[in-house]
Amino acid sequence: MRIGWKICLLPAFLLGLIAILLPCSALAQAEKVDLTLRLVSDSYYNKIIAGKEKTIFLEVGNTGKQDITNIRLYADLSEGWTVEFSPGLIDYLGPGSFQAVDAVLRPAANAAKGEYTVTLIAEASETRRVASIFVRVESASFLWVWVGAGVALLAILAFILIFMRFGRD
Repeated sequence: MRIGWKICLLPAFLLGLIAILLPCSALAQAEKVDLTLRLVSDSYYNKIIAGKEKTIFLEVGNTGKQDITNIRLYADLSEGWTVEFSPGLIDYLGPGSFQAVDAVLRPAANAAKGEYTVTLIAEASETRRVASIFVRVESASFLWVWVGAGVALLAILAFILIFMRFGRD
């Protein structure tokens, strides 16, 4: 009868031991891979003129505990827009290191005035990071400035001619 009692305690003891030790091994973190992509700017308002280029400064970082290799940079853009990254490929980024990247953004020459979203993507062999920025496109056309100047000039000429025609003798 004493053997039966010990046999019942052994599985309970083993289950208790497993319950204590299992969470410790489950909570132990493996080497972490963490890629960051951040806009380095003096303001959050990015204004650009249609057809003209603007340089945007980015920072790609590795805040994880493993090396990150073959980081490619590209963007999801509206039709007719282009972007060039310098450098466009980062071969190696060690833990705790950062790399500055210049992105030259060119909206289409016929881009309508308004706000657009530009999605920037940094993709590596180990991970991927996406960041979005908002860009406001301003009109490059000075047509109405020239029309206004022409109307003002015509009004001045008309007053001069009226004064010369009907002025004092």
